[in-house]
Amino acid sequence: MKFQITKPIGLVALFIATANFAQADVILFQENFQGTNLNQWVGKAGGAHQGQLVADPLNPANQVLNFTGVNFAGDILGAVPLDVSRPRQYVLSFDFLGVPDASNPTRENGGFLGFANAASPLTQQSWIAGTYPSALTVPAPTATTLVADGQWHHYEIDITAVVEANDLAAIVLILEDWGGLDSVSGDAFFDNISVVGVYDILPILAQVPCDGPAPGKKWKNHGAYVSTVSKVVQTYLNANIIVPEEAEQIMALAGSSNCGK
Repeated sequence: MKFQITKPIGLVALFIATANFAQADVILFQENFQGTNLNQWVGKAGGAHQGQLVADPLNPANQVLNFTGVNFAGDILGAVPLDVSRPRQYVLSFDFLGVPDASNPTRENGGFLGFANAASPLTQQSWIAGTYPSALTVPAPTATTLVADGQWHHYEIDITAVVEANDLAAIVLILEDWGGLDSVSGDAFFDNISVVGVYDILPILAQVPCDGPAPGKKWKNHGAYVSTVSKVVQTYLNANIIVPEEAEQIMALAGSSNCGK
């Protein structure tokens, strides 16, 4: 899955111009649970699930996800597979609220989130984050223990290593209120789930040096520079290395630069 640019890197001026725009982000999935249904999710094998939309315990104006029952090996799965076949850094982010049981401090909260191979979602699962670390199935540092202290916590987890290690082309998200260690339903809440593909655009731009098309030769004008960038970007698009959203971000950066002016 890894991709490496082999052409020479461009001039320092290019890196200065793009220092704050080195990455193009494409949102592969986003869910904030503010709708009237859970149509981005399905149950195992397309059946029913126990996920439900409820008021945020700490902010009743907000709507979040929790579960009416506990489960094992996933309860609610993403309805549409996410394409992770391109060379990217893939980042999973979400908010989690675990409410501890004051009457039974040893009771496990049970909130778990991960992803599965879209081709075998019931058997090839990677549990990334959960309140019981021994039940996580990925190595450190990807494995993330969720805090259940009655407060919301935000998590951003780079899942690239797991995707690459398992040679995955497409994944579906999986969540559950785990049923182990006397866990009960209704005490685990999720919100603002997203998966973003992050691509380093500097190597693409570096193939079109800002100072000119060749050493000692200046660009005829800004349009000539942008046109050349467009040809390089189209090559990457045709090779299915980047997607249209990333191409648009690269072209916007080239268009706003001073190269050729």
